[in-house]
Amino acid sequence: MEFMRVTQSMLTANTLHYSQASYQRLSTLQEQMSTQKKISRFSQDPVIAGKSMQYRESIGQLNQYQRNLSEAHNRLDQSDASLRETSQIITRIRELAVKASTDTFGADERKSIAQEVEQLTNHLVTIANTNTAGKYIFNGELSNVPPIKTLNPAQVTEQDFNEHTVLFYNGETYSYEGNGLFENENGQQVTFNDGQLFAGDEVIQPEDVRMMNNQFATSAYELELQQGIHITVGADAHRLFTTDFFSDLFEFQKALLDPNITAEDLDTFVGKADNHLRVTADVNGQLGARMNRVDLIEDRLNTQQFLLEKIKSENEDVDFEETVMKLLVAETIHSAALAASARVLQPSLLDFLR
Repeated sequence: MEFMRVTQSMLTANTLHYSQASYQRLSTLQEQMSTQKKISRFSQDPVIAGKSMQYRESIGQLNQYQRNLSEAHNRLDQSDASLRETSQIITRIRELAVKASTDTFGADERKSIAQEVEQLTNHLVTIANTNTAGKYIFNGELSNVPPIKTLNPAQVTEQDFNEHTVLFYNGETYSYEGNGLFENENGQQVTFNDGQLFAGDEVIQPEDVRMMNNQFATSAYELELQQGIHITVGADAHRLFTTDFFSDLFEFQKALLDPNITAEDLDTFVGKADNHLRVTADVNGQLGARMNRVDLIEDRLNTQQFLLEKIKSENEDVDFEETVMKLLVAETIHSAALAASARVLQPSLLDFLR
């Protein structure tokens, strides 16, 4: 039977090697306890590191969608509140039309109603121009431009006109054609010259006309709330705040001040108010459907984020109790190994000289 000769230097080398390995295990476990992570460097476990990067990238995308959701809720809630306020104002205008269409109302009462209608109309313009965080929520992709800008006929200049300028006069709506010329769908024209409006040779008084720039965007404002899913976050206000809408309001106001207009004539504005209320309800209903869709997407994103966070934690986070046990076992083994090594190693001459 042959035996391999084991020298003192071999014992010392092996003891140092295994002691170093034991220290490395202790260092790794202590690092895991401190960081609560399985690895702190890519080289420690490329598989765990690679999966962790994928999970973090996915969570980063979800966080961006959550930020988009916050903006979506803000715009939708503002739109909903504005449409409800619009509905209340149109309902009030309808009530005024019902009151005015009775023979018991005289000129003074009609004048008071006309003044209230004027103020309500101005407030509707304010609602149409609702601005949140520097963006006009009803103007789609043109959110940096107010959809409606009223013009004062007594102070307007030709530089204020553009392709979106409309003029309301004598129950008709005129569109700007350029070079100071306005024309309606029947070919009738109104001209602007030297700061004055003319219908043919007749001068139009500023109080008999209303002008505005109606610049509603044709494209909706969308946000990506999930990968590849873009949702319109706003109401189709261009269907409500039309030129016909403001034309009806202006004509109602003018009719109230005209003594030749009968109660029966004013009753026609009740039907017009009903039509605008139906449009408002339709736009609001469509907005409600979009709000429900956004809520469903939010629930789905929350579920996805919870599951991703759970998987990421299982991939890279340590089990605290298990790591504590491993550390205690490693410390015990390390102490025992050091004690055994101290007995095995041969004492040196210096030990006898002490």
